Amino acid sequence: MRNKAKFIEDFEKVAKPEIIESVDPVQDAAHTMNQLGETEYHLTGNFTKDGQDKTFKFEVQKREKTDDPTEEIDDYFYIGKGE
Repeated sequence: MRNKAKFIEDFEKVAKPEIIESVDPVQDAAHTMNQLGETEYHLTGNFTKDGQDKTFKFEVQKREKTDDPTEEIDDYFYIGKGE
């Protein structure tokens, strides 16, 4: 995942403290989006400070593989919170 520091910052602004302590948002978002084949990660209202569902938007883009820059792989790029 790229731009993960911004994603974590945005996640921590809206998530309940107990969720922040118990969930790795990067792993959870990547796993969820990979399993569902989506580019949005949803945090339901029961896990947010204000009780409202939150959406985090990503784009899938190509990037060089870390161990072989001659090859490319798909990666999620965080682009911001949804409406």
